[in-house]
Amino acid sequence: MGIHSLQWDSDFFGLRIGRADLHTKANAEQLQLCHEDLKRQYDLLYIFDINAVGFEAEEAHLVDEKILYSKPCEPRKQFPEVSFYKHPTPSEDLYRLALVSGGYSRFKLDERLPKGSYERLYNRWIESACPKEGTNKQILLFKDEHNVARGMITIDYQGELGHIGLVAVDTDAQHQGIGGKIMSTLDGYLYQQGVKVLEVPTQKANTDACHWYEKNGFVVQSATPIYHWWLL
Repeated sequence: MGIHSLQWDSDFFGLRIGRADLHTKANAEQLQLCHEDLKRQYDLLYIFDINAVGFEAEEAHLVDEKILYSKPCEPRKQFPEVSFYKHPTPSEDLYRLALVSGGYSRFKLDERLPKGSYERLYNRWIESACPKEGTNKQILLFKDEHNVARGMITIDYQGELGHIGLVAVDTDAQHQGIGGKIMSTLDGYLYQQGVKVLEVPTQKANTDACHWYEKNGFVVQSATPIYHWWLL
């Protein structure tokens, strides 16, 4: 079991934050025994229960079950309504869609995080997802007849592996095939770039997203319970 400080998270949230990876029940028991020592070092620990051994402690809450999906890239249809975002900073549409994408995020669901944390975090993530010289970051958008972005997928790829970051379709535009058109266009684009495998994480509680990924050919690679253990 490893415990390490997360400097970026600590600076962003203004808390002393660390991460612990559990592999065995003995790891969980050992962590519980270190409670007093850990309180002197951390305000919050993210507990990644790699093998789902379970973790119980006062002020520890299961906040997510991270599902990692993957699929092989394929030469699929490109849709003209889907375009690549060309700017290094987000539009207002992108900021809006970023917040839609995090509806089941543990950073939204954990109310003990500082107020506004979820919004600030997803704003930061969409800013970092914008295409910049020297990177393979891309954002694919679906625009309606009024040129308003109603859906998006962010992607970063290296070599033969692609990673989806944020996925969103406006609430009032869901179940209209928008996400499928973006995914098909993305799949075909990555295939042309030589990417072989596409991965995406989501939350088990987001059943609509899970069903949608499976409908689009993704299969589960792993499931990891994540706890927030507050030590304040």
